[in-house]
Amino acid sequence: MDEQIRKFVYRIRGRLREQQVVSNLVNWSVCGLLAADVISLASLAVPFYYAALAAAAIVALLFAAGAVIGICKTPDPMQAALQADAKGYKEKISTAYFLIGREDAFSRLQKKDALQVMEGFAVRKEFPVRLPGKRLALLAVLALVFALTIQVDTPARNEARTKHRVGQEVKEDIARLEKVEKQLEEHKDISPKETEMLKEQLKQAGEEIKEADTLAELKKAEERIAKKLEMAAGRMENETLSEIAEQGAKEAEDAASGREEELAKAAKEAMEQAENGSKKDKEKACESLEALADQTENEALEDAAASYRDSGYAQNEYKNAQKKLEDALNGDGVQPGDKQEYAQSGNEQQQGGQNPSGNAGEGNGGPNGQGDSGNDKGGQGQSTGSGWNKGSKEGGEGPGRTDESITVPEGEVGSDDNLTGKANSSGNRETGKTNQSSAWSGSKVNYGKVSGAYKEKAYKKVEGSNYPVKLKDRIKNYFDGLN
Repeated sequence: MDEQIRKFVYRIRGRLREQQVVSNLVNWSVCGLLAADVISLASLAVPFYYAALAAAAIVALLFAAGAVIGICKTPDPMQAALQADAKGYKEKISTAYFLIGREDAFSRLQKKDALQVMEGFAVRKEFPVRLPGKRLALLAVLALVFALTIQVDTPARNEARTKHRVGQEVKEDIARLEKVEKQLEEHKDISPKETEMLKEQLKQAGEEIKEADTLAELKKAEERIAKKLEMAAGRMENETLSEIAEQGAKEAEDAASGREEELAKAAKEAMEQAENGSKKDKEKACESLEALADQTENEALEDAAASYRDSGYAQNEYKNAQKKLEDALNGDGVQPGDKQEYAQSGNEQQQGGQNPSGNAGEGNGGPNGQGDSGNDKGGQGQSTGSGWNKGSKEGGEGPGRTDESITVPEGEVGSDDNLTGKANSSGNRETGKTNQSSAWSGSKVNYGKVSGAYKEKAYKKVEGSNYPVKLKDRIKNYFDGLN
């Protein structure tokens, strides 16, 4: 009899546990979804990349908490027996449970009487597990609100995605700088003075990178860092230290250019999949377009991506976005493989050469420090002279020093006259060649005093040209790095 009474009481206890767990699961899930909705709605206006993840984690945490609390609230066996007696059995079940282990005549009669009650006791009917209808309805509403709001795209959510992407890139850039610093510590033959100088450059570079909020800002920071490290490498007396600085510069430049190519490739592939793909494919395409637009600062591409999303991914807006992407890849943006062409154009702009307008070409320092020849439509002349800076093996200018002196021609700030030949009697234009050229007289001045004026003139010429935006930026960054 004792075992039968114990099993019955524990069956009652188990049913009461189920009631507690179900009730607490529903209650705590409501709290979790309410918190999730608050996070989701807040992320519509406040940039928070991990909003969906945080909301899901809170719901899961509170759901588990509900289960644990429900189990902890399970009554003990005697309380379960008393709750069974409350159904109209006048403490027969609880008394029998209390008398387990006793074998006197009175106890046996009490337990036998209780067993008769237990045989007709419908546990499921007396202790039903009911789902609370109102709370379930509230739970469904909260879940629907979360499912809808978490999918809405807003400027704040776009900003959050951008900041997250930038944050990931910043971590990689910082890791590269730390790698350079580690290389410095491994070489004991480098003088402490030069080591500290490069470490200071790396520290400033890290701080500058951390301030970037967009991919475009990060790209500019990486390009400036590459230029600074190149200049630092040129000033290093220790060859090993110079190589370390040059390698750091190359990695910074490759990071900026490589990311743009990756984003362009990803955007192109995403748009191809989005044409006949699912809504998720279309969302991914918009994100890829926005990332590329941010990197290249292409407002037209960014607007096209936003219009495509706002239209509910209409086909006509897809075509518009596709066209803007093609324009970006073929115009202002850079396709994979096009970088060499733009770089070559940039070098031609910086090194002078044939002048499209017919003005005399301006000489620049070549690989051996020799000035380039100047050409014009009317006559051809060649001249040589010492370059203002050290040449590199690639033919570009080496890192500049602001404390060196250069010769500034007298009357340099004047109108630029074209050399024009005169037509002869037959109507043909004659040109002549000479191995000698006229020379300007000039005076030596500190480079730092005139570099700003040169930079300003270069900016004006670039802004007045029809070069692609990316090429203009490259030329401006080149002159920025000379100061």
